[in-house]
Order: sequence, then C-alpha cells, then structure tokens
Amino acid sequence: MKKITEALKAEARKLLESNAVDLVIAYEQGSDLVHLTPLFANTPEKVDRISYNPFAVNNLGKYLLDYAPGEAKIGVVVKGCDSRALNRLIQDNCIPRERIVVIAVPCSGQLDPEKVLAKVDPRAELIEVIEQGDNYVLKTSAGDVTLNKKEFSREKCLTCETPVPVLSDITVGEVKGEGKANDYAAVKQLEALSPAEKNTFWEKYFSRCIRCNACRNVCSACNCRECVFDMMEPYWVSKKTSLSDNTVFHLTRAMHVAGRCVDCGECDRVCPMDIPLRKLNQKVLKDVKELFGSPTPGSSAEAEIALGRYNPDDPEEFM
Repeated sequence: MKKITEALKAEARKLLESNAVDLVIAYEQGSDLVHLTPLFANTPEKVDRISYNPFAVNNLGKYLLDYAPGEAKIGVVVKGCDSRALNRLIQDNCIPRERIVVIAVPCSGQLDPEKVLAKVDPRAELIEVIEQGDNYVLKTSAGDVTLNKKEFSREKCLTCETPVPVLSDITVGEVKGEGKANDYAAVKQLEALSPAEKNTFWEKYFSRCIRCNACRNVCSACNCRECVFDMMEPYWVSKKTSLSDNTVFHLTRAMHVAGRCVDCGECDRVCPMDIPLRKLNQKVLKDVKELFGSPTPGSSAEAEIALGRYNPDDPEEFM
C-alpha cells in the first residue's frame, strides 16, 4: 500500500501548497503496528507523516464538525463508509459542500487489530502492507505474516455496501470489488427472541455501560449543538419507568439517529465495554429501510431523509 500512501502525500501536499485547503485530515502511524491515528496536516511539511493501510479505520468525517464554524476549507481522506457520513453532514447543513475537498480511497477491507495481534508480534515495527488477492501480507521487523482478509477483517467489512466512496473530488488507488447486500442476519436472530429474552440480552450489555459517551462523540449522526443528555432541564429519565438510566440512554440515542445512522460501525469500535451497539443501530436501520424503502443513509447526496420529510402515505400502524 505504499503507492496509496505516496499518492495521498502528493495530493495533500498539492492542496496545501496551492492554498486550495487550509488543512488536510488524514492518517499517520500510531503507537503500534495495528493502529493508525488521525493526522491534521496544516503545512506541507506535516504531509510526510501521512500513512495508509488496512488499519486506517477511523471515520475522519466526524472531525469536520470541529471546523464547521469559520471559513476554513478542509481536505479529508475517506473510505466508502466514511463517505456516507460526509453526505449526511452536508444534508444536515453541518458544513457546506464547497468547503470540503474529498480525497477518496477505495477500500478492500479493514483488519481487526485484536485478531491480528494474535498472529503478529505487537513489539514488531510495521514496514509495509501488501495486498495480494484475498490476503494482506504484513511485512514487519519480526518477519512477514500473511492474513486472509475475510478471516481477519472487521465484522462491518464483511457486509460493506460501498467499498468505493460515494463522494469524491480526488480518488487515490484502484477500484476493487463491489458492495455486498446486507441480509441483517445478526439482527434477525435477535428479532426471533421473545421480549423477555431480548430484554435479558440488552440489559446484560447496557449494565456494563460506564456512560463515557465515546459512542456519542464518535458518531457523525450525533451532531446536535446541544445534546439532550447534557441538559439538566427537562430531566431526561423518568423515575416512573422500570428502565435503567443506561437503557434509556442507548435506546434514546438509537431513536435519535434513526434514518441518519450511516452504519460506519464506529460506535462498536470505540466502546470500551464491548457493547454491540451496531446491532442496535442496525435493527433501527433495517426497520427504516423496510418501512420507507430508503437506502442506507448517506448512500446518495440526493436521497431523501426517511424521517426528515412528511408523506401522508407513510404507514401509521401505531395510531
């Protein structure tokens, strides 16, 4: 993936030197071989730190919210799932399209760090990642390791709808593969449970929640100026309900991002307590698709927002 890294450096340097953008948000090598971290390059010199490989998992689109005030023009590197988030931010009027330069990278799938560390010496230095058909070859200071993409990928990559970004000003890298239709198998398994079993399943996970707000902070659909959970008045938990505060928090958040969650999987990735939040959000996503016939949010800049419009023919079984 050296070619992609070098191409990203070249494009970012060109944008900064020509003053086409004030900042490029990309990736750089993290503290170990299985993590890349966000890089905020505001000078051509910082561009040399850019790196890209199958560990570039962060959805960088969320950081655009930090630069929404003002007039700065931002270049941002996106994968397919990230690009859906950009469309949603633009549709939510969070930042104008003309202030964003989208540097798109077609994605062949991201590797799961925990799975990889079971095969690779964590103390080794990553030299290069080479893509070879269905495998990634990690060249490290401790030797080469070949990893099958499907076996070592993140769960979200197994049902990726848009490996090619749906929004782009500059495309770096080759387009490989096509999107996969999501059959929501994991969601259907949960739907088959009885109400009591569902409650037991989710309460087991919600009871772990330490309310760190990592899921909220990383979510591109959570872009309200003031979050309901930060308000002292009105109080958002009723003592008349039998639900725990944690359950109310997660169910309310899932409802708030209904029709806007782009299924990037970032909530799952950042949760320190391993709560399967993507399953919850996918249940809502599946229902919205079935009720309104709408695509995954952000799949198209022109697609109407399912819960952002009124149609007298919408089903109203609850009334």
